[in-house]
Amino acid sequence: MSAKKVPHKRDFTCKAAGQHPKSRRQVLSSQDASFFIMDLHEAVDPHPRGCVIRFEVVAGSSCLVVPSGFNPWRRALQARLIEEPWEGRANRQLIEELARALGVLKSEVEVLSGHKSARKVLLVKGIAAEQAVSILGTRI
Repeated sequence: MSAKKVPHKRDFTCKAAGQHPKSRRQVLSSQDASFFIMDLHEAVDPHPRGCVIRFEVVAGSSCLVVPSGFNPWRRALQARLIEEPWEGRANRQLIEELARALGVLKSEVEVLSGHKSARKVLLVKGIAAEQAVSILGTRI
């Protein structure tokens, strides 16, 4: 009997656009896209200094994607990080990638809660909630 080779998770690499190669994403119509953007509003809240974004993080992933999706049950954006959750490395990578995605400095992003948890709340200073939703909506 020949054994069927199962590919290791590290055999998969991300596409240039930041999508997982096995994803089954479809092109959204304008009506579907507007509904999806409305869902993202549940993960992003306004704050006097900017906006607060809820994330659900998968650390130690095979590819880096921020944001990688939306979890409607937890009302949080999802992120896949390459770094392991050791000595704050995953938190630093999340801050760097979110700052790059939103076009702000790393010093403008801070973790409010969830320093040692997969569920995190981040404060992004100097950017409105509506603007953050529109930028992150195009990256998912």
